[in-house]
Amino acid sequence: MHKTFISYHHANEQDLKDDIVKKGVTGGEFLDKSVEDGDIEIDLSEDTIMKKIKKDFLEDASVVIVLIGEETANRPYVNSEIQTALWGDNRCGLIGVVRDEVYDKIYETTVCKHSECNCGIYLNSPTNTFEDKIPYLINKNHFILGDGESTAPHFNNSEAYCSIYKYTTFFNNMEMYIDEAFNKKDKNFPVIKRNSADTATI
Repeated sequence: MHKTFISYHHANEQDLKDDIVKKGVTGGEFLDKSVEDGDIEIDLSEDTIMKKIKKDFLEDASVVIVLIGEETANRPYVNSEIQTALWGDNRCGLIGVVRDEVYDKIYETTVCKHSECNCGIYLNSPTNTFEDKIPYLINKNHFILGDGESTAPHFNNSEAYCSIYKYTTFFNNMEMYIDEAFNKKDKNFPVIKRNSADTATI
């Protein structure tokens, strides 16, 4: 297994993080540390902040799990940790893990009626809430081709650089999904590595 860093909103997703660490993974390790208020000076340049996060928190990580709840997308430390995970030559595998009740808000079940496919399979289609709840770099790297837009009618989670899973789905098979993210990081490339100008960073 792999050394895995958990990025999360401490006030809202501590319960999910604690359950993941308590369960553990065979042959792997969760790096039990994360950026908190006061750890990094806020007036530093973006590159300096990423260097500090990489050195002090993510240096040993090969996979980053981002726990996503109601307010995660707007948390500056979380957004900076995600950006750092994708930064440089030694990038991390990335997984978005969404709290169950939030997952049920961001996806709805539809049927494929795409003109190039029309296969009729059931799909998880993003709702209008998806953009508000999913951190920018998780969202933009949940595609398989193109510059932030998939050219395929639909795709499997395993094909995207960053997979997005419901918390209970992930929790029930953590080792498989962590291993999947690790294996993809050197085969695929992130679509976007930097937060947008209007996305909060430290």
